[in-house]
Amino acid sequence: MKIIKSIPSQNIYFDENIIKAGNAPESTEMCVVNVFDEIEYQSVLGFGGAFTESAAYLYSLLNDEQKKKFMESYFSREKGIGYNFGRTHINSCDFSLDIYTYIEEGDTELKTFNIDRDRKYIIPFIKDAMQYCSDELVIFASPWSPPAFMKDNESSVKGGSLKDEYKEVWARYYAKYIKAMAAEGIKISAITVQNEPKAKQTWESCYYSPEDEKEFIEKYLAPTLENEGLSEIKIIIWDHNKERVYDRSKKIFASEKVKNRVWGVGHHWYSGDHFDGIRLVHEKFGKVLISTENCGSIREDVFQLAERYGKEIIGDFSNFTSAFCDWNLLLSENGGPFHNRSAETTAVAGVVFEDKSSGCYAPILFDTEKKELVFTPIYYYIGHFSKYVRLGAKRIATTKYSEYIHTIAFKNTDDTIVLVVMNTADQTMPAIIRHNDVCTRIDIEAHSIVTAIL
Repeated sequence: MKIIKSIPSQNIYFDENIIKAGNAPESTEMCVVNVFDEIEYQSVLGFGGAFTESAAYLYSLLNDEQKKKFMESYFSREKGIGYNFGRTHINSCDFSLDIYTYIEEGDTELKTFNIDRDRKYIIPFIKDAMQYCSDELVIFASPWSPPAFMKDNESSVKGGSLKDEYKEVWARYYAKYIKAMAAEGIKISAITVQNEPKAKQTWESCYYSPEDEKEFIEKYLAPTLENEGLSEIKIIIWDHNKERVYDRSKKIFASEKVKNRVWGVGHHWYSGDHFDGIRLVHEKFGKVLISTENCGSIREDVFQLAERYGKEIIGDFSNFTSAFCDWNLLLSENGGPFHNRSAETTAVAGVVFEDKSSGCYAPILFDTEKKELVFTPIYYYIGHFSKYVRLGAKRIATTKYSEYIHTIAFKNTDDTIVLVVMNTADQTMPAIIRHNDVCTRIDIEAHSIVTAIL
């Protein structure tokens, strides 16, 4: 049995060892972790992160050797952690260098539509990732806000809602974007209707009630995609926190037409676990569940944050999530650049802004002072899943003996079994892995994570 272990407190990451299977008696009853591969659940679509303009800008600052290392570390399965899933944004988001759209102000015919802004940083970034990805790189896209003139608050920021007279135009905007990216050789496989549609943020945001989102899909977005020859584009709803994921889905899927057209439900982690909420969506509606965004503050303890990632991935996939997409792929040592994340960080065209007090972590940081890539514990915790759990793997059943032991297992398409065990206790915990009546003991150090290949 191959054991891969990471112990952040000892600066040990992806340490590999072989343990002889069956080193514990089959009659063992204590400290058992059961694996039942005959019980299968959802298929895995993949793991990845977001190709934001901020991440792409920092990537452009790397030298050729660093770019290669960065890409291999994320997207190669042999040399890295095997990302195959990604997100990008339609128009700007808070982790863009400033606010922008793809059209001139007031252009309701979209005659001025162009993605030149994305050609500078984002498109080269995605294309490089495509070259290194061991699987096909699947990309979905999300808007943070329509152009200001299309909203009732006349602003890209601080919420506001899409005006009725611009709903058809905004739907065509999605289609224009998808086709423009396709012309660049980048396939957008899915779109979310709106990033965080319940949020009124200091950065780009737009409010949709459940009824708004349902109506927009039914009357505008779905018909436009059909008319534009884009019926294969998948639609993801909600794309916000889990505490309302079931309520939101229930109200949107009150329309049978919308329920039949929508492919997936996206969720974030910022309001707490609420893993039962996504399980309810699966049980009631049977939709694909996607963890579309997760990140933590640069002010947090990165070791605790990494462990939180591990618990989130286990909780999400244990409740029928099929894909996990982190937030920025790359940020600076200050957790930026970004704009409009507070009253003091308003976007200024052409100015790259960073604020050391309110940035976010990414699994890999670029220290802009030392000109070095920094691999955080988050990178390794995600990698304990993404490197070993392949596209098409099936989640399988496990049981565990302690609240401090977190487990999940998958069966890859080649029948290899991947078991991830995480210890959140302050002391070493044993685990007797029991599979097909073979018992194998491993000891899991305090606040560590182990991947076992059975």
